[in-house]
Amino acid sequence: MVNFEVKFCGAPALQCSLHNTNLTRRYLELVKSQVDVPIFRDPPRYTLDYFKELAIEAQQVLGWNWIKDNYPLEITTLLHKDIEKYLTKGFENIPQEHDHLLHELHYCLHAIESGSRRNNWLQVEWFNDYGFNIDADEYPAKINLEFGDLRLQNPYVGHHPLYVYEQNDNLDIQQTCKFHDFVKPGINIVVTRTHKNKLFDMETYLKWFETHAPKFVAHHGVNKLKKFTGHPIIGSVINKSDLEWLVQQPIIEFEYISFPN
Repeated sequence: MVNFEVKFCGAPALQCSLHNTNLTRRYLELVKSQVDVPIFRDPPRYTLDYFKELAIEAQQVLGWNWIKDNYPLEITTLLHKDIEKYLTKGFENIPQEHDHLLHELHYCLHAIESGSRRNNWLQVEWFNDYGFNIDADEYPAKINLEFGDLRLQNPYVGHHPLYVYEQNDNLDIQQTCKFHDFVKPGINIVVTRTHKNKLFDMETYLKWFETHAPKFVAHHGVNKLKKFTGHPIIGSVINKSDLEWLVQQPIIEFEYISFPN
């Protein structure tokens, strides 16, 4: 069943099918209720040169020492901590004069981690605080991402537990690790090809958290950590061959979202 279509310029509409759950029904109504034009950022536009320009602006405006000779993952992970600290209360509380800069910094930081390639996901999003809460039992966890999966948009500056673990980001887990307990109206289409057959051992995973963040585990409990472990997958793109063609294009531009009658 096609629940909605996402159209990019010059490409066939991507037919999106959601799982049949209460969560996805609420999500679909949330997306349908959006009246503003959403924003789509294409990673190839977010280059290292552009990030260097943003780093200068971040130093001038925010006082952040982001001007480096190079930006390997261990450096970008540290830089992300500045954004996490600044946005402890979320993007919706950004001062208006810093709004655009913070969003561009955050997106471009992750883009350069992937070499400004579309090897994670395409995201169409609305910058508002609309959404709804979910509990651990509703969280649609999936360990291995697959090409064409539909994924809930991350509602926080931090990352869900499995992502933190996969990045081996143990510097400040209490600050960085956020349980994905809020659903936003963004449409996130997975285009990664690296996780499908990745092995996962829950015992090793839990030991990693207990070693690096014992207070975090004690506070939230192992059961909650387990239930929020995985990527939040809510459906998939039906016409994956069209998605394959789309991600090979030099630049992608968003056109519209439509819903069947």
